[in-house]
Amino acid sequence: MSKSKRKPAAFRVAEVEVFVPPAASPPGTEPIPMTRARTMPDLGRGLRWGSLFLGALAALVSLIASIWLYDWVVSLIARDDWIGWIAAGLLGVVVLALVMLILREVAGLARLGRLGKIRHEADSAARQNDKALAIDVASRLKRLYAGRKDVAWGLERLAEHEHDIMDAEELLRLTERTLVAPLDPVARGIVASSAKRVSVVTAVSPGAVIDMLFVGAENLRMLRRLATLYGARPGTLSLLKLARMVVTHIVLTGGIAIGDDVIHQVIGHGLTAKLSARLGEGLFNGALTTRVGIAAIDVCRPMPYLESQRPRFRELVAEVAGMRSAY
Repeated sequence: MSKSKRKPAAFRVAEVEVFVPPAASPPGTEPIPMTRARTMPDLGRGLRWGSLFLGALAALVSLIASIWLYDWVVSLIARDDWIGWIAAGLLGVVVLALVMLILREVAGLARLGRLGKIRHEADSAARQNDKALAIDVASRLKRLYAGRKDVAWGLERLAEHEHDIMDAEELLRLTERTLVAPLDPVARGIVASSAKRVSVVTAVSPGAVIDMLFVGAENLRMLRRLATLYGARPGTLSLLKLARMVVTHIVLTGGIAIGDDVIHQVIGHGLTAKLSARLGEGLFNGALTTRVGIAAIDVCRPMPYLESQRPRFRELVAEVAGMRSAY
């Protein structure tokens, strides 16, 4: 029996030609033919009329507002009396304030992004034992905290000992110990005080609407204080972005579930059974604020936890519950 060359079979998946070499088969058997894999067709959504409508409407409103502002400024300049000069001066103040607000928001977004980038690079340097990247992380943190009195001692210690360390992970541990770890107790105190305040106010407030407004405002205030502590100093837009990042972090880490079992384990079944409905609601809202605060620390902290301990949810909730029972 003469042997004939077999050509490799081919099949197409998502418009990519994949060649399969012929498998060795016993003599006298026919090769198994390959079948073509079929994929779902790409069903386009077509023209998005809603997006087109909103974009055109926004452009039209912007054009009308620009024309109106231009005509108004021209009419003010045409006036040669004191009213025109006062209006022109006030317009200049408004434009200057608007420019400064925009610059502040841009700077806040940049600082918030810088914290995340430093944390990512520090984590990469620790995993890969990259000395050059670790030195860059330490230098960026020194520039970030330069001029701050609360970390002045840490800056001096880091500058004194950083050149004697040859290992990347040890340099990162020294950077965390001298610059970031002293800020962690302050962050823990911020979270605990906000949770206590939410717990107390929720328990004594007369309505649910007041509860919601106060809890939201207090959580945003806590996020701003934590971000400022770690070096971000967020504006309005960066604060909203930070809130979105915190919520995303909570969802991804599975930390949104705060049930009665957690509160029971923290403060005991007997005490929770004696609590009234309002007191229990206050304690629950305080525990939720604690969870948000811990997630905000994870997002804002510019260094991963190399030798420091991450704040524990149960310990903070127990602290809030102890203060709550004192009231």
